[in-house]
Amino acid sequence: MLYYRRVRLLNAGNLPAVGPVLYVGLHRNGAVDGYVYKSQLPHIEFMISVQLRRSLIGRIFFDGIEISRGKDRAAGISAGAGDGNAVIDVCADYVRQGGELLILPEGTSDLGHRHLPFHKGAARTLVRLLDNSDTPPLVVPLGIHYEQAWAWQSDVEVVAGAPVDTRLPPEIQGMERVRVLHERLVQALERLAVQADDAETFARRERIAYAATLGSKRSYFDAMKALESGMPEAEQHASKLEQELLDSGRRLWRHQGVPLMPMHHAWAYPLLFAILAPLVVLACALNAPVLLAAAWAGRRFSDGRNTIALWRLLVGFPSLLIWVALTFLAALLFQALGWWFACLAVSLLGLMSVRRVQKLAVSLHNWAVAPSLRKPLLDWRAALEECMRARNV
Repeated sequence: MLYYRRVRLLNAGNLPAVGPVLYVGLHRNGAVDGYVYKSQLPHIEFMISVQLRRSLIGRIFFDGIEISRGKDRAAGISAGAGDGNAVIDVCADYVRQGGELLILPEGTSDLGHRHLPFHKGAARTLVRLLDNSDTPPLVVPLGIHYEQAWAWQSDVEVVAGAPVDTRLPPEIQGMERVRVLHERLVQALERLAVQADDAETFARRERIAYAATLGSKRSYFDAMKALESGMPEAEQHASKLEQELLDSGRRLWRHQGVPLMPMHHAWAYPLLFAILAPLVVLACALNAPVLLAAAWAGRRFSDGRNTIALWRLLVGFPSLLIWVALTFLAALLFQALGWWFACLAVSLLGLMSVRRVQKLAVSLHNWAVAPSLRKPLLDWRAALEECMRARNV
């Protein structure tokens, strides 16, 4: 996806080569989760809320097997395939015929410190499949983790869990089967979720995990999961650093909550910034109408952090297509296609360099205003690296 810098698939060996397969996934960042999952699993179909396809733009961007959630029905919105059992029958038939279906059991998304309650629709679909299939489908749980879900060019990880055991003793019958399978799905998803007791603890661990990935190939999810299981020494180092920064009285800039400083080859930071920053500024100037429209939509229509990226994409992508078409026609009219292609190259290079320039700017600013803090910050990074390696992360 262009919006995110990198979407990384972890534990790909847990994914089957072909269907039938029922995927159950965590839901964090609104409908954007669907685009991210689809980028890694191109053949999947979704069970989606009917409200996503109410508008023309929704019907253009979203597709799947529609279901009416409780809040949809309360608003008088019903699914074309029917509600409840009828939709589950459609989903089961799709998988039974060799399809790959993804259900998000939370039903709605949230970027909070705990996952939302899991509904039983996936378990009911699975029971229907087990009742009417000669070969039981593979059931694979999926996790999704954003470093900063709303931010341009942030990183995302999709985690494939081990297949869920769907075998049941013969004495388990009726709704008890739904309950048992639902518990197994919940356990599988919770192994892929990252949770904390409160939002402050979760945010602190997000910052530590992000710092642990800098300059390494370490998985953000693995770092978050290690912190969830208990890494008091890493959290103590972070608290000590924050106090030292507070005592210094210096106002440091931060990237994703982390104060950065030049690391190795510090001389290269200003050189790289001098090369990339003008490209970013020029790219933003050349595409200002698109960027302003996307930024406005994210502020105007989003009702939480988990829908900012969605609204930026819903407005920004059509705006981009219109802008590209208009500028191309203008280039044809004024016989300036060479300039148009040059602007296109600058736009691509500049917009893809925004994250790098942000990090360089933060590092250089902090180095300029508080050079004495470079050593404590680098020492903290080294201590964090040692903590992570001690946990085999």
